[in-house]
This record gives sequence, structure tokens and C-alpha cells, in this order.
Amino acid sequence: MDQSAVNQRHLAFAGAINLRDIGGYCGRDGRSVRWGQIYRSGHMAKLDERGQQQLAALGISEIHDFRRPEERQRAPTPALPATVVEGYDISIGSVSKFWDYLFAGGMSDQRAFDLVLNSYRHCAAEVVPGYRQLFSHLLRDDPGATLFHCAAGKDRTGMAAALILTALGVEREAIVEDYMLTSKYFDSEVLMGLIEEHLRNAGAKEWQRSWLEPYCAVYPEYLTGFFESVDELSGSVDNYLEQQLGIGPAEREALAARYLQG
Repeated sequence: MDQSAVNQRHLAFAGAINLRDIGGYCGRDGRSVRWGQIYRSGHMAKLDERGQQQLAALGISEIHDFRRPEERQRAPTPALPATVVEGYDISIGSVSKFWDYLFAGGMSDQRAFDLVLNSYRHCAAEVVPGYRQLFSHLLRDDPGATLFHCAAGKDRTGMAAALILTALGVEREAIVEDYMLTSKYFDSEVLMGLIEEHLRNAGAKEWQRSWLEPYCAVYPEYLTGFFESVDELSGSVDNYLEQQLGIGPAEREALAARYLQG
């Protein structure tokens, strides 16, 4: 990946978490995804006044918050000059098995990794309502830019970005590279600390930090697992886009007209 594109991609605004532009990738017919139209991020709660001003300057008209109600309550979005669309309440997988293994003494590095991987491998159906709603907004005739985010901007956000880029004709290799940029721009230590706080509050007495790492990081296998889940549900990602998310040939043409150069 061209380093200048990576530098332009990441927006190190004051208090922003994993904020990136998904423009610049080569899409269908060799046309590049437009810069400054679609952004992905972690939550907005830590944006200070300067960061809020920087974000406002991007011309974002809609912010799509994938988080569950309790997540939004813990880290509320500040007042921004954009419409905040909530109600997605997207989850992938269940953390109950982690707790079961932890308290039963059966947790290990590999088991933790497999739990996260299996969440990706079995979530294609449960994320349909949220991603279908997101695509319906992307198809609207709105001159402003769009930002979508979850808590860390890596899992729910990463899969959404992967589907958008797929719909725009970006090659899978570049999509995985975009997903993996979280390892460069996200401070996983912060998330690690939050998880450890939850463990203490839940009465856990001991754990290995290496058990938490799979929940705080990204791996190519995760996104590959999601696409495997998509294939299992619909036969192919193209079928998934059309049958599950309502993005058929006409809608893909409309997305290309709006979000690709030329």
C-alpha cells in the first residue's frame, strides 16, 4: 500500500479513535473510491473541543453509531453538527462463553482467539438489519459525507467497511489491508484496560492478558471468517449484498456513481 495514501487515510484528530477515510482504493473499472466521502472510526466520546472542530470541518452530515445502548451510555457522543443515527445495536457473537471458560478454568490463548474468530464466522445473519440500514443511507441523495463507528472502530466497523468496499469493486486484498490498519492506528492497551476493569467488577480473580489480546486486536483470519460466514449464508458476497442487504446491480451502479471517481 502506498505510504502517502496511508498517511492521508488516518486522521489523528484530538481525541479521535481509529478515525480513517476509506477513500483512495481502486474500485470497479479502475476508478478510485472518492476521498472525503466515507469515514470509519471508533466512538466519539473522547473528542475534545479541537477534535470536534476538526471533525466538523470534514462536512459529515450523518454519523452512524453501531453500538448497543449501554455502550452509548458509557461513552456518549458529544454534540456535533451532524445527524447521529442510532438504533443499530449491532453485536457479533456472545461474550458468555468467555466468562464460562474463564470461571471454569478452561481459558487459554488459543481458546480466546477461537472465540473471537467464531464470532466473525457466525454473524453474517445477525448483522443484516444494521448493515442494510447503513447501505440505505449511503444510497440517499445527500451531499454530505458519512461516518460510521462502533466502540473501537475495528469489528462491527471493520465488517461494514469491508462490505462497502466490496460493493464498490475493491479487491479483497486491499479490503483486508484496510481492516488491518487498525493494528497501526488503534491503541489496544486502552481497550485491554477496560476489559480488565470489567473482569474485576465481575469478580474474576486472575487471568492472563494474552487471553484478552484476541478481543483487542485484528487478524486477517477474522475478516476472512466473516466472508466465510457470508458465503455460507448466501453462497457468495455478491449474493449477500443483493439478497440480504438490498444491494443489487442497480444499487451498485448508484453507489459507484456517487462514491467512485470519474
